[in-house]
Amino acid sequence: MLYGYVGKILWVDLTESKLREEPTEKWTEFIGGRGLGSFILAQRPKLKDNDPANQPVVIAAGPLVGTCIPLGTRTSVSARNQLSKGFCYSNVGGDFGTRMKMAGYDAVVVEGKSTYPVYLLLKGSKAKIFPSEELWGLQISCLQDVLLKKHRQNHLSFIGIGPAGERKAAISCLMVDQAHAAGWGGSGAVFGSKNLKAIVALGNDPIPVFNPEELKRKSKQLTWRINASEAVAGLVRGGTHGMAGAGGFSRLEPTAVRNIQYEFLSPEESAPISEDAFKQWETARVGCVGCSIRCLHRYKIASENHGRIEAEGMHANSVRGLGSNLGVNTPDDLLLMHKLCNEYGMDVDGISAVIAFALECADHGIIDREQPGGIILEWGNGSSLVSLVQQIGEVTGIGELLSKGVFEASRQIGNGSERFAMTIKGVGINEQGLRSHRGWTLGIMTSTRGGGHLGGSPNTEGSISSELGERLLGNRFAGEPESYIGKGKLVAWTEANKTIVDCLGLCYFVYGWYDLSIGYIDELAELLYHATGINMSGEELHQLGIRIHTLERCLTYRLGGYSRRDDMLPDRFFDTTVTSGPYKGAHLDRKQVQLALDEYYATLGWDKETGLPTQETLTNLGL
Repeated sequence: MLYGYVGKILWVDLTESKLREEPTEKWTEFIGGRGLGSFILAQRPKLKDNDPANQPVVIAAGPLVGTCIPLGTRTSVSARNQLSKGFCYSNVGGDFGTRMKMAGYDAVVVEGKSTYPVYLLLKGSKAKIFPSEELWGLQISCLQDVLLKKHRQNHLSFIGIGPAGERKAAISCLMVDQAHAAGWGGSGAVFGSKNLKAIVALGNDPIPVFNPEELKRKSKQLTWRINASEAVAGLVRGGTHGMAGAGGFSRLEPTAVRNIQYEFLSPEESAPISEDAFKQWETARVGCVGCSIRCLHRYKIASENHGRIEAEGMHANSVRGLGSNLGVNTPDDLLLMHKLCNEYGMDVDGISAVIAFALECADHGIIDREQPGGIILEWGNGSSLVSLVQQIGEVTGIGELLSKGVFEASRQIGNGSERFAMTIKGVGINEQGLRSHRGWTLGIMTSTRGGGHLGGSPNTEGSISSELGERLLGNRFAGEPESYIGKGKLVAWTEANKTIVDCLGLCYFVYGWYDLSIGYIDELAELLYHATGINMSGEELHQLGIRIHTLERCLTYRLGGYSRRDDMLPDRFFDTTVTSGPYKGAHLDRKQVQLALDEYYATLGWDKETGLPTQETLTNLGL
């Protein structure tokens, strides 16, 4: 018997309207979740097809999802990146992975295109394709309401698209339930191109595990340590809005300002969009199934300009990306922009990057400041930017151009606009601390999916002592943000561990992100054993993380041609400094960054000249 898994992978051919099942056991070499998705895609020839309608997409849950392990809730999405044309993985919260497994499937692989809108239902270890004309055009919250009413089940979850995905916007994403986004690569456009509105999972069957008593014991230990963690207590207190939104709790942390031209807002400037300011509008805290942290806020504001606004979510990325990076400090405008991103099914980071790009272009006269529909491209004009977000979601007006993402928009505009396109590997970035936090920045630069800190970027810089850095990581400078020493090794180590967390289906907020004492690699190996009976050491599991990361690097090169020259930030971050705040004067040194890249590649066994895995490494890793 296969433990920790439910034993089946569903293959969906929308072109032929055919479904087939395959034993999960054939694919467990890469554990599950993100690793399973990468492994399957690497073997699908259609991944190289330029039409997203023909490209496969994999939705997979890891072996700890749906077990008693706290925060085992995450779902991985693997697909061709519609922004970079390379590879993309996304890791999303919500209840879909749990319900998918409880409905009888560890993963779903979707290929081909339907001739009409459809959705896929998973229920009772069976799957069926249904027409979805009545769902087409619905925004995400309406889609959820209709599905709940249609199927009359409380244990229902879905992963699907809003109008932006239906219109094949490259900046669209997949949404899980009402407020969880699988962003970074335009996966919403893949579903839209296939005429697939959603995958719906109706499941409540238990997941069999190898050693239930030991898994329960470990669950109790982990629950205690999670509840006792000071870092996690911060998440409980303020969610990521409080922890990392526009300056964090101290209001002194870096944040993106005006297309990341600057990286600091004074406490007075960030006060209107802080978590403290939003407390008066909080109606609830919500989270994934079984989560005790509940890091998402539900806010309700009675706005003079927009009427009643009620939205769920508001992670740090929304506050930073739609607030400080666009100069918006009006809470009702910020909340509505966030809600529209959810409703249309759009990646907040991508929206932030492309709008900030447009605003800076308008400052330099490259595009007109006044646009059709009454839109004025200027920093801080919240009501106008609300309309712009809506235009992007509907792919109309200037929104049609911006829905393609920063890189493609700048390519079409030309006229020097490329200087203001903040991208890595063709993907727009919505980040902070890029000039001051060396390991954080290196992880974003080397990300296989093109930017984004949820990979190799260590979140411990600035919060770990030299003694602890030496004892845990063998690097006394690991917690010093402005030090380059050992950061290549640290980023490689972090990337491998994060990959395994994604494969198992655990929430990174707790397992290694804010607190290094929770979810160290030997402990993850122990959890894997008790859940599945798969006996691996921590070192073997870490090596598997390197193997999967290396496979993804190969996919990124094979699909998009990306190599060392693309592991780089725009010139802005080398040519300018932080102008105020605790990191005033900080900037990136080109030579030191190149040396850190050398160390990163060497640690992974990749060629320093190309940034690609050597043949010896590929052979040793079985790739």
